[in-house]
Amino acid sequence: MEKWKKRSVDLLTSLAFGSKGSPSVIPYYPQKTDVSGVESRYFVRSTPERHGISSKRIYNMLCELEAEARANIHNLMVLCENEVISECSRDGYSTGVWHLSHSMSKSVTGMAIGVLFDDGALSLDTRLVDIFPEIPYRDKSFPLITVEHLLAMTTGVTFGEAGSVTETDWTQAFFASSVKFIPGSDFAYNSMNSYILAKIVTRITGKSLCELLDERIFGPLHIENYFWEIGPEGVEKGGWGLYMSPESWAKLGQLLLQDGVFEDRVVLSEKWIDKSSKKQATSPEINGDFNYGYQMWVGRNSEEILFNGMLGQNVWISPKNNIVVVVNCGNNELFQNSPALEIIRKHLGCDIKDREFNRKDIKVLHEKEYKFFDCRRWVTPLEKKHGFLYWLGVRNRTAYDDKWNDALGEYVFARNNVGILPLFIRGMQNNLDASLESLKLEKWGSGVYLTFRESGVNYRVEIGLYEYKDAILDFRGEKYMVKVMGEAIINADGGEEYRIEFLFPELPNTRFIRIMPKGDGRMQVDFTEIPNNRIADMLLDRVPAASPALGLGLDILERRFGEGFINRKVENTFAPMLIGADKASPDFDTIIEEEKMRAEEQSRTVRLLRAFVDRFFKDENREEEKMSKKKEKPAENKFQRGFLGDLIDRIKASRLSQSDKPQLAEAGGEVSASEAERSTVGALSNSEVHSFDTAVGFDGAADSAETACLDAEIESLVSEMSEASIDLDGKGL
Repeated sequence: MEKWKKRSVDLLTSLAFGSKGSPSVIPYYPQKTDVSGVESRYFVRSTPERHGISSKRIYNMLCELEAEARANIHNLMVLCENEVISECSRDGYSTGVWHLSHSMSKSVTGMAIGVLFDDGALSLDTRLVDIFPEIPYRDKSFPLITVEHLLAMTTGVTFGEAGSVTETDWTQAFFASSVKFIPGSDFAYNSMNSYILAKIVTRITGKSLCELLDERIFGPLHIENYFWEIGPEGVEKGGWGLYMSPESWAKLGQLLLQDGVFEDRVVLSEKWIDKSSKKQATSPEINGDFNYGYQMWVGRNSEEILFNGMLGQNVWISPKNNIVVVVNCGNNELFQNSPALEIIRKHLGCDIKDREFNRKDIKVLHEKEYKFFDCRRWVTPLEKKHGFLYWLGVRNRTAYDDKWNDALGEYVFARNNVGILPLFIRGMQNNLDASLESLKLEKWGSGVYLTFRESGVNYRVEIGLYEYKDAILDFRGEKYMVKVMGEAIINADGGEEYRIEFLFPELPNTRFIRIMPKGDGRMQVDFTEIPNNRIADMLLDRVPAASPALGLGLDILERRFGEGFINRKVENTFAPMLIGADKASPDFDTIIEEEKMRAEEQSRTVRLLRAFVDRFFKDENREEEKMSKKKEKPAENKFQRGFLGDLIDRIKASRLSQSDKPQLAEAGGEVSASEAERSTVGALSNSEVHSFDTAVGFDGAADSAETACLDAEIESLVSEMSEASIDLDGKGL
């Protein structure tokens, strides 16, 4: 198994099952080091009616978007014939503030390659090995990879997105990766293809990707307010990491719609626009209604063009209607299978020339735009006071809310892996070292302030009661704009509940905190985020395909600990619950000690689970290293030796009769005669238990009681494995 795959599994299991130390598998460095300015308006604002479209059509679209529970929209901008006919932002967001675009970044990287193509500096059939002749490759098919294969996502290289948080030399890992099909013969979406394109721009021009874009694309389009994260090799990430405002994305959409011309200047040739926006690879039907061009999606049965990023980032272009729509979301979705996008296409992808118009519809649309998504608030702001005395300033229009009195105080937590920055972002940024040590709520004037201590650093923010309060938070060198609002309510159980929302205007992600006093010196604090564990579930579903061994391991764990066990662990990771001890409580020390014991009990089980997964890959890696040294290919359908490898062989043997042996031999499996005669799985030897303890991390450090308890768990797990009706040979091991 390639090293990056093993590290990916390490990271996933650390996040899913927990980790006492840092879950990171590579050194951390800050990547998002700046915050957004405000993009000035470029496009003329007009009405839909000016372009033959009824405001009622747009209004109905907005209403349907609000009603779609799976659509969590931040910004929406609709252009027709180069004018903005509708724009709206959820409270806290702005079309002039940059927003993380995820894979929409690829379309910009593709445009940079288009510049080199137009200049004659790069041919689409140029081989990758000719651009980087000094880098050794592993797979015999690798020399076939061309620039066009990178653009069309047809390289077949397996080193992918997970490698961004498991490797530091991305180019080397890309070249050292296996190739799963002959380049050009199939489609396999891979963000590392786009990173290599960014690396090509740097190699050919001697400039950074952003320097080329500033000169040839961003400059002519008047795009200034953007930020692109840099990878560990000092090159822009290419396939992701670009922050840009909807106003700027609309310019890029218009550039495509206008065949590469902007303000009467040819920025990209019509030839390049035509090639990049036509089908170059067939995408699986499961990916939705789009095939793939060059770093952008193209309609499977239409002329639509799409820049798409996960979690609901889209620029949708309809040439037949001269429409560009930019939408930023925080949805639980990976590709363009988006309910929000379906609604937009439904209303704006058909014949949009309306025949009936009503001036009142324009006013109704503006009101809807102004209050867009207000009906979906998680925290409801208090209404500001009105009247003559408030208008004169004699009385405070935003008075303190006495309901917060019962929540005031400082609460301390036992060691944990919880942070205010959403876990999804922490994982992407490899910014995983976090432990929320304490929360302190206090009244200051007419406001409520939250001080939290995380990983030794104190942060203080005002909680807006009437509107969001702005702050900039620095998490280990990464800077984020944040808007904070809170609400005191009585929940469905009749108890006091305090809600605090951390909205990140530059991100698809939002953090929600629920605080509930327990009345005994304890404070329960629940953490959730959107997007949430549903995205992680989608990613975990792909893990077994990368490793049949891990797929088997997950099956065993599900059978041992109950169906849905893995998903529940992941859900708890994305939505943890902490118990805080009131610092003023006489039972403070007792509460903290109890929480430490609870955390340790969870940690002990976690170490068992993680060790179980680790052993699979240690065995695989050890054998692969041996084979690599001998320059031999490992035998297929054979589970390698080692602690768990031997366990699986024993289970096979316990179910294998003499008549079954020829069938197993035909399948390529091997088992010794002595093992075939066994009817049950034998007890673990002392050396095996010791190897397991070592893998868990005990190394003899655990006390005898804990070791005995763990041994009992191991024996129980082994027994379950023996009894489970698992089709081991059907796993392709």
